[in-house]
Amino acid sequence: MSVPDWAERVVSDLTDMDRAPHPVDARKVARFTLRLPDAVHFEYGFVDGRGRIRADPENPQRADNPWYPQLSRARGPAYRPHPLHAPDPELATGRTRRLRLPDPEAPRGERRATLYEPAGLRGPAPLLLVHDGTAYLRIARLPAVLEALIAAGRVRPARVAFVDPLSPAARRAEYGFGEAYLRFALRTLLPRLRDEADANATHLLGASLGGLAATRIAWAEPEGVQGLALQSAALLGAPDEREFHRSERSWLLERLERSDAALPWRTYQEVGTLDWLHDVNRRVAPRLAERVAAHRFETRAAGHNWTFWRDGLATALETLLAPDDDGAPR
Repeated sequence: MSVPDWAERVVSDLTDMDRAPHPVDARKVARFTLRLPDAVHFEYGFVDGRGRIRADPENPQRADNPWYPQLSRARGPAYRPHPLHAPDPELATGRTRRLRLPDPEAPRGERRATLYEPAGLRGPAPLLLVHDGTAYLRIARLPAVLEALIAAGRVRPARVAFVDPLSPAARRAEYGFGEAYLRFALRTLLPRLRDEADANATHLLGASLGGLAATRIAWAEPEGVQGLALQSAALLGAPDEREFHRSERSWLLERLERSDAALPWRTYQEVGTLDWLHDVNRRVAPRLAERVAAHRFETRAAGHNWTFWRDGLATALETLLAPDDDGAPR
């Protein structure tokens, strides 16, 4: 690809965008080549002198990335999106309710959640708690994916609760080992949601730092959780070392290696081969598989982005809500 004359840095799935941008100078290097897997979904862009990420002017294909809307994308000849990668939102014909939950540690004394109930569902059913809920609702279209899987007999019906941090700026502090958020989740959020959803099992889902938040809740209440789905989970760092980009430690790996107690979870874990979190997730996977009731681990040629997570969402739901599993605590 060519280097625009205004570009000072290149960012991509290989740099986690703004984590480690690579300097470029069109006067010295006019073009460069990347060798990528045939099945890759790859996102990249250039940074100009004002610090703005801009698309490749030679590539009309844009990434569907809500965090960095100006990115370009490249897809290998063998890349195939999942059939439910972008389902028709009209498939979500169930009922949606908005909930207010008291939280004395929140600035306004409360938090909010959205509870989705699939069409025709009555009586007890599993509860799926989803972090970064607005993104899973609007970008991943999780209710539509769930309804399509239910109609195909590929999952058991479940009620889904979508929750968010207090604000985008608070996300890192809350999901990244935030003790106040963990207290709220255990003391208020889960008890209320289980009651509202008539839950007979509890499953958790999250991507990136949302995956870390889900894991911490599950670890704090292992017997109360039956399933855990982690999409590119941010498993680097520790409560006393919140350096998620630079730390060599892994809070979860340290705990798995210190204890051999069985965990009654059905787990799904995925990470892209181009993701900066690939190595830590690959190290965690066999340790987690040794401890849980059932474990599925997948990698695909992609980075840390919503295209990758949308491609894996249906498989995550099929793993947690498998039709052959009655969802009851083990």
